[in-house]
Amino acid sequence: MPRPPLSPDSIRELATELGFELVRFGPADPGEHAGHFLRWLEAGRHGEMAYLHNNRERLVAPDRWRAGVKSTIAVAADYGGPPGELPGGGRIARYAVGRDYHRWLGKRVKKLRSRLEDAGVPRGTMNGGTDALPVLERALAVRAGIGFLAKSSMVISPDRGPYLLLGELLTGLELPPDPPATGTCGTCTACLDACPTGAITAPFEVDARRCLSYTTIEHRGFFAPELRAAQGDWVFGCDICLEVCPFTKHSQNRTRTGDARPQDLQPHRVVETYTLVDLLELDEARYDAEFTGTAMRRATRSGLRRNAAIVLGNRGDDAALPGLERALSDADPVVRGHAAWAIGQLDRRHPALAGALARETDAQVRSEIANAQADTGQ
Repeated sequence: MPRPPLSPDSIRELATELGFELVRFGPADPGEHAGHFLRWLEAGRHGEMAYLHNNRERLVAPDRWRAGVKSTIAVAADYGGPPGELPGGGRIARYAVGRDYHRWLGKRVKKLRSRLEDAGVPRGTMNGGTDALPVLERALAVRAGIGFLAKSSMVISPDRGPYLLLGELLTGLELPPDPPATGTCGTCTACLDACPTGAITAPFEVDARRCLSYTTIEHRGFFAPELRAAQGDWVFGCDICLEVCPFTKHSQNRTRTGDARPQDLQPHRVVETYTLVDLLELDEARYDAEFTGTAMRRATRSGLRRNAAIVLGNRGDDAALPGLERALSDADPVVRGHAAWAIGQLDRRHPALAGALARETDAQVRSEIANAQADTGQ
């Protein structure tokens, strides 16, 4: 005999058992958010994220990616917690402090799919995951009622706050849509006011090319000089627009530390042991062996070392000079160039800069060294 159809309450129960704090149902398409996304792309605000432009047709119409989808099972996990900081300084976005969420959250979504199939949902009719999918995750989450769209373009749950990792299953089931989440940003502009680079150009408008969550992770090569000082202590990502949000107080994991935190959110070993100079001097073998299982790999070894150099320059600690001097002879021109900038922030007359300029053959690195010596203010 055919099984009775799985009820919405049963789906929520299965998802909750797997550790998702929020489970909601909504349409399988981004609705009015699609037009905003296409205008954002047309303005070039996606920077080097060419995959967004290349997948735009599937992003705005997921049925082109998976035919027959009708509903979204939207899920979210609260990753709130204490600030992520390396020993001795250097900040890591909270979501990247623990294990790589692409792995553990992705596995949960796959487990949910498997359990739903075991419970009777036809196999092959659901597709999903977290982040690395051709869907507009935040749009689907908002349409399903996970939270409301904030002026920072993040999704805020009125019950759980803004520290949300999102996942979704697109399904051929026709599920009753949940109502939109309650709450709005109201007149609050805390995120716009606090953004160190002015990346939130207007309510609901973010220029990724200026956002530290893009520049420290997605951007490859040399960092725009005018953004380096604004990077402050951030080595990977940025939490500022979330930290200043009044809804942060609703994160139920926010005050949990140590063993009280969920296993997947407990600090990865590299976050607990690596200093900024360790990152600056990270070799390929250690990167491959020790950074597996952390989202920080997304920035690439070159990007992490570049970011570490910038933070060392911003922190103004002369104890970093020996490591920065060694980096002036690194095989990577991006590392050499940013090490020169950092030394210039500490001591623009440092003799290591003159020695590096005398032997440097890369034109862009030579320009970085000259600017560092000239104290251009960049």
